Amino acid sequence: MMANKKMIIGLAAAALLVVVFAVPATATQLKFNGDMNHRFILGTNHYDFIRGAGSDAGKKIDDSSVYENMAEIKYRFWFEAASDDDQVKGVFATEVGGLRFGQPGSMEYSGDQVKMEVRWGYLDFQLPFAEQKARVRIGLQPINVNYWMWKETVGAVKLYGSSGLGDYEVAWMRGYEADVTSDEDEDLRNDQDAIYGRLNLKPQTGMDVGLFALYQWSNIDDEDQTYIDPQTGKVLNYTIDPRNWELSQLGKNIDMSVVSLGTDGKMDFGSFFLKWDLIYQSGSLDGARLYDLDGNPTSAGLEDYDLDAYFLHTDLGVKIGKSTLTYTFWYASGDDDPYDDDLEAFLATDTDIFDNICLMEGGWSDDDYFTERPYMADRGFIMNKLALDYQATEKTKVGIAGMHMMVAEDMEYTDDNGNSVSEDTIGFEIDAYIKHKLFKNVEVALNGGYLLADDAMDYYDEEKDGSSDEDIYRIDMRVRYKF
Repeated sequence: MMANKKMIIGLAAAALLVVVFAVPATATQLKFNGDMNHRFILGTNHYDFIRGAGSDAGKKIDDSSVYENMAEIKYRFWFEAASDDDQVKGVFATEVGGLRFGQPGSMEYSGDQVKMEVRWGYLDFQLPFAEQKARVRIGLQPINVNYWMWKETVGAVKLYGSSGLGDYEVAWMRGYEADVTSDEDEDLRNDQDAIYGRLNLKPQTGMDVGLFALYQWSNIDDEDQTYIDPQTGKVLNYTIDPRNWELSQLGKNIDMSVVSLGTDGKMDFGSFFLKWDLIYQSGSLDGARLYDLDGNPTSAGLEDYDLDAYFLHTDLGVKIGKSTLTYTFWYASGDDDPYDDDLEAFLATDTDIFDNICLMEGGWSDDDYFTERPYMADRGFIMNKLALDYQATEKTKVGIAGMHMMVAEDMEYTDDNGNSVSEDTIGFEIDAYIKHKLFKNVEVALNGGYLLADDAMDYYDEEKDGSSDEDIYRIDMRVRYKF
């Protein structure tokens, strides 16, 4: 018996040695990257309007200045472990921030109270036996359907690569997973899912064309079912708040089916360039309760709504020596009547828009802003912008821009005197910046914006009287080390 055990152990050891020496060793390439961003609001007269990220509901403009200055850190570190032939790669990223100096519960006396999140976590590998590039990425990863519509991290499975036609991407994403307390018919849970496909073409030198399609849906077959948020334990709602007109912010009980078709691209011709984005949306948001801008429900119960919306953006520019002059126009359709069953407002899913400083995320301290979307509430947006960028030296770049902004459909609300107000002009804004490379990977930058507010901004005034009372400015700075 003892001899048999020794023989078995010997055979196992021999087999292990055969495996070890027969399989060639595979080297693993390790990379460590970082983005250490130190941001400052040097001054703003209306922090009450730009405070915090996410929802713009509740942000107001006081009749007197609400001054603020602050400093914060936002760090991102990520690790990559890849085989020496790059056939397999694993990526894990963390984010810390934005942690404000002295912020209660985050960065008070004695240091940080631990505010760390997982930014990315995915496996990326080449499909075996594929003649051309064909890779699969699984996990929490960056998804770029379109800058104006959905460009953020999300849990997804993505197939991407190259074919005879061009580069392609196909992905399934889950934005939200809900729980069901009663489900007699054993129907699908009310998860918010999406499938997405993109084809990137190069018809000729200097021209790139993208074609994409996105289908987003959730399943609710019984309005009497109660859905519980697995994170908070709260009953989810059916509310569509026009101030939070973004798919990721909609009530999680809405039965949703939305199709978005689009094209984007760019073209260079000599010193001139053209960039474009065109998106059309159609679908339905059923079993929902829509509110108007006064915060009143537009119906007595749950209703079914049809979505029909579009978005158009174009940049037309010219490069002259060290200068670049760019004209930008975009139009996001808005909803003209909350009391009918048609929704015409363009609906972004989850994005970050940096093309404006006082309203959007263009300030260097981009965790403080009014809105992350390319529109205001469900009123849409019209932008006319002229920008001049100048590469002053090898290390220094400056720029200035002027922009006139309107909503596509009037801000319709009741002021504090009981009068019905309808205004469409947001105002004119001047933005400027300077960037300087202090070292190879270290940048020091300053930017600021001043919004000459017009009467449509009265809707956000603490005291609504039919006309805008306050202009808005902010000045930001950052010191950023990227490696």
